[in-house]
Amino acid sequence: MFKSLTKGEVAEVISAIAVVIGLIFVGLELRQNTLAQKVTATQTLAANYQDALDVLAFESDAACIYVLGINGVDNLDDAERLRFFVMLFQIYRSGEQLHYYSIEGMVEPRIWRGFERQLTEVSQLPGVKQWWALRRNWFSDDFQGFVDELIAQGKSVKPQTYPDHHCLQ
Repeated sequence: MFKSLTKGEVAEVISAIAVVIGLIFVGLELRQNTLAQKVTATQTLAANYQDALDVLAFESDAACIYVLGINGVDNLDDAERLRFFVMLFQIYRSGEQLHYYSIEGMVEPRIWRGFERQLTEVSQLPGVKQWWALRRNWFSDDFQGFVDELIAQGKSVKPQTYPDHHCLQ
């Protein structure tokens, strides 16, 4: 069969094979690049979310405001309410980004599922529900619908109180 091919035809066959091999290589590189982008996006978004939570872990007054606020925003004075609202805004803005990128397939599903479970529980807290009712319009329509569904489907969570803690004095 190959004996009847001219040198030009053999060159065309070899060129076609080289193009196919090149396309396979490009496809593999794109796949690896996409995976690398997904991992980077997940790490960045998870770090942003963690940064929003760090204030609760490392600043006792912020932790007190959070503990009081999740029990109801009426437990806070005006300055505390502002800080509580900013804390939740940072947490939920990071959540909105994670939600968006998960829809786009850029966040590892395992990471997203863990975050979604956490957001489901936090969204059930009385003070968080009050905040969400007041500030939900600050977020995209998609994320509003997502959180509204979490609230509607979730079980109410009684926040933990710390009666011996100075926050409640």
